[in-house]
Amino acid sequence: MKNHKDLTILFVDDEPDILSSLNRFLRREPYKKLFAENGRKALEIFDSVTVDIIISDLRMPEMNGLELINEVKKRRPESVRMILSGSQDIDQIIESINTGEVFRFIPKPVEPGAFKKILNDAIDYYCLKNEREELFKELSIKNQELTKANDALKILTGELERSEEQFRSMNDAAHDAVFMLNQEGAIIYRNAAAETIFGFNRNQYPNQPFDELLANETTQIDLKRFCKNPSEKNADKVIQIEGLKINGTTLPIEISKGCVHIDSLPHTVVIARDITSRVEEERSRQRYTNLQRDLESQIEKKLLQSPVPESLQGASLSRLMLPSGHLDGDFIDFIVYDRSHIDILIGDVMGHGIQSALVGAGIKSLFLKVLAEQQSDTGELPSLQDILTAVHDRCIHELIELGTYTTLLFIRLDLSNRKFSIVDCGHTPAIHFHSRTGTVRQLKGENLPIGMIEQQQYSESTYPIEENDILVLYSDGITESRSPNATMFGIDRLAEIIKKHHELPADNLVSTIRTLLSDFSGRATFDDDVTCLVIRIEQTSRR
Repeated sequence: MKNHKDLTILFVDDEPDILSSLNRFLRREPYKKLFAENGRKALEIFDSVTVDIIISDLRMPEMNGLELINEVKKRRPESVRMILSGSQDIDQIIESINTGEVFRFIPKPVEPGAFKKILNDAIDYYCLKNEREELFKELSIKNQELTKANDALKILTGELERSEEQFRSMNDAAHDAVFMLNQEGAIIYRNAAAETIFGFNRNQYPNQPFDELLANETTQIDLKRFCKNPSEKNADKVIQIEGLKINGTTLPIEISKGCVHIDSLPHTVVIARDITSRVEEERSRQRYTNLQRDLESQIEKKLLQSPVPESLQGASLSRLMLPSGHLDGDFIDFIVYDRSHIDILIGDVMGHGIQSALVGAGIKSLFLKVLAEQQSDTGELPSLQDILTAVHDRCIHELIELGTYTTLLFIRLDLSNRKFSIVDCGHTPAIHFHSRTGTVRQLKGENLPIGMIEQQQYSESTYPIEENDILVLYSDGITESRSPNATMFGIDRLAEIIKKHHELPADNLVSTIRTLLSDFSGRATFDDDVTCLVIRIEQTSRR
C-alpha cells in the first residue's frame, strides 16, 4: 500500500524559473519530485521511472500539455494527470476533464496554498484508488481460496452421491435371506439368498439352530420366546443386530419376524436383510460431514479468529469459541500496541457461508490497514471513532451492494490509566462487572451496524476500570441459545452468571459460562457460533 513518501510526481514546464520555484516551494514534501522542461524529456523520464502523478503546463513548444497527457495515459493509464493553464484555455481543459484525460485543472497564475491543496487532493485520490485495488485483489485471493475449498467439498459430495447410487443399486439387486424356524428355533427352511449371505448350505446344515447365525455379543433376541409365540404383538418390529457368517466374520443385518401356518401349526418366518451397504453409506456420509466441518473450521481459524494475547500487564484474557458446524461470520481480532494498550475487535457478519466469512476477513484486514495509515510518528493512537469512520467510508458501498452488514464492538483498553473506550455498532451489549460496588451494567451504544446506511457518525464512550473488574464481550450465539422448552438464554442470565462467579479467574469463568450454557440448552453444540471473551482487570505490577 503506497503512502505519500512512496509516490513520484513529475512537473513539466518550459519555463525553468517556474520549475525552480516549484522545487523550492515543495522541498519539505516527502514524495519524490522530478522536473522536465518539455514533453519529450517528460516522456523519457516517464519510460525510465514509475511516475504516479504528472502536472504539465498546457502551452509548450513542440508538444503541448494535452498531447503529453494523452501519450502518458496510453503508457500508464492508472497515473493521475493534471494541467496548468490560463483561463483562455478553459473550454479545452473542461473537455479533457470530461473525457477522463485530465484529473484536475490548475489555473494560472498559481497561488501556492491552493496549488498545494490541489496536489494533496490528487495524492489522496491516487492512494485511495491504489489501496482499493489492493483490497479487492486481496479479497479476490481469499475468494479463490474459499472457492477451492468449496470445490473440494463438491467433489466429495459427487463421490458420495455416486457411492449412494452404487449402494442403492446393490440393495435393489440383492434378495433378502428368508428363514422358517420351528418352535425350538431350528431352521427348517432357508432360501438361496440365505445360503449366499451366510454361507451355510441347507443340505449340510439341516435343522441348524438360528442363533448360530447371530453374533453372541450383539444378540438382542430371546430366541425361545421369539419362536414360541410367532403371532405375538409387535412381531413386525425390525431389529438391527450382527450376523455371523460361516467363515466367522460378522455382518450387520436387519431382521423382521412373521408367522405362517403349516398343517395348522404356526411357524416363525424370519427375513434377514444384509445392511452392509447402508452402514457403509452412513459411515461415508459421516466422513463427508466431518471433513466438511474440518474444512470450515480451518477457514474460520485462518481467516476470522486471531489468537488471544498473553503478555498484557494488568489484565488476563480468556476466550470461548464454539463453532456451529457450518461456516459463519463471527470474527475477532486483537491489536496490541504495548503491554498496556490493546484494541479488541469483535463482530458478526449477517448470514452464513463463504460470503459472510469473506466479508468478515475483509473487514478485519481493512481495520489493520486503516490503523497502519493513521498511526502518527509521535506514537499517539488514533481515536476509535476516526478508525471506524475511515473503515466505514471504504467499505460501505461494497456492503450495500452485497446486501449485507456486520455488527461490531470496538474496544480500546488503556491499562496504565485504568480506563477503556468503546464503540458499539449494533452488537450485543458489553457487560461490565464493577468489583468495588458488586454491580453489573450493560454497555450499549446507539450506532447502527456497518453496512446499513451510507452516512454514519460514530461516537465512542470512555469508562474507568478498577482492579478485579470484569469485561465480557460475546456474540448472540450465547444470548439467543434456547432451552428444550424454547426459553431464550438472554443477556440478563449471562450478567447474573458473571456477577455470581466474579471471583473466578478468567479461564475458569469462561469454563463456567460454557458449562451453564450447555446445561441450559441441553446440548454441546449450537445453531450459531458461540463467541465469548472475558477480560479480568488485575493489579498492575510495579517496576
